[in-house]
Amino acid sequence: MLFITMNAAMAQSSVKLYGLVNAGVGSYQLAGANRIKAVNSGDMSTSFWGVSGTEDLGTGLKAQFALESFIGMDTGAAGRFSGDAMFAKNAYVGLSGDFGQVRVGRNTSQMFVSLLLFNSFGDSFGFSPTLLHYYLDGRDIPISKTARLQNDTAWRNSVSYLSPMMSGMRVNLQAAVGEGVGKSSYAATVVYFGDPFSATLAYQSVGTDAAAPTNGRREKTFNVGAAYDFRAVKLYAQVGQIDDDSYGSKLRLYDISAEVPINGNGKLLAAWGHSKVRTGTFAGIIPLFGGSTHKTLSLGYDHSLSKRTDLYAVYMNDKVDGLHDGNTLSLGLRHSF
Repeated sequence: MLFITMNAAMAQSSVKLYGLVNAGVGSYQLAGANRIKAVNSGDMSTSFWGVSGTEDLGTGLKAQFALESFIGMDTGAAGRFSGDAMFAKNAYVGLSGDFGQVRVGRNTSQMFVSLLLFNSFGDSFGFSPTLLHYYLDGRDIPISKTARLQNDTAWRNSVSYLSPMMSGMRVNLQAAVGEGVGKSSYAATVVYFGDPFSATLAYQSVGTDAAAPTNGRREKTFNVGAAYDFRAVKLYAQVGQIDDDSYGSKLRLYDISAEVPINGNGKLLAAWGHSKVRTGTFAGIIPLFGGSTHKTLSLGYDHSLSKRTDLYAVYMNDKVDGLHDGNTLSLGLRHSF
């Protein structure tokens, strides 16, 4: 990280530049999809760069800001996907103190944070069964239309509150206003960080934009996660549900995963996710398919070359009822700065 510090008579300010770059090469295939040989960006962690800063206002109060932008390492594009805003990851200004932190602008979703903390593949959209089942089931089949999180990993027009740590526990609250074109959204999470046990409880209710085809929908999601570190192996488990009251659909997900340290510099990663969709009708009229089951197994090895650089190899098998299996094999390099 690059730090710039400016001293004044009554205040001290600091600004830092930081980020993470990740690229992999391999053969990629989800269930029901064609196999693609490609260079991919952000398989293990989404590539981004950011600049943030704080100013000491005295009496324990600080002003803060962050601007963070995703990067497409395979193309050099600004953003993960076409249409991403310049600072789609975070763009907020706020205050922090003994009361915690308040951030206003575009803020990372607190549900997303809870999901990534309690699976062995973390924030990997390429390999984490949890994130694949919740967010990225983009196939043109009913499971993708009726039972996945429709909001992004960050909320625009939002206010976030992060409490101070209280005996290892933190409470996070978040709300996004509709600004006259849609329903407001809100979320609450509780996270406990302990050793060897940690856990989270997360809930969010999301309204869609008025211009969306599913206008009027409110999507309610909860997730419970836990982890226990046995030293020889760290185990994770999650259970959750997405309830979409416009489609009348529900997705229930179960995920177990593990992380096994090897020789100090490496770790084996394993994760298995199972989700099942129950659907009813769209707008109470059009019947939708139901009972789709989705299973994903990911196995990988991650080797640290330094504190900031690691190499990884991952195999993933992806299954959905009625579709042919998908198999992915990828090798990648990740570096933080």
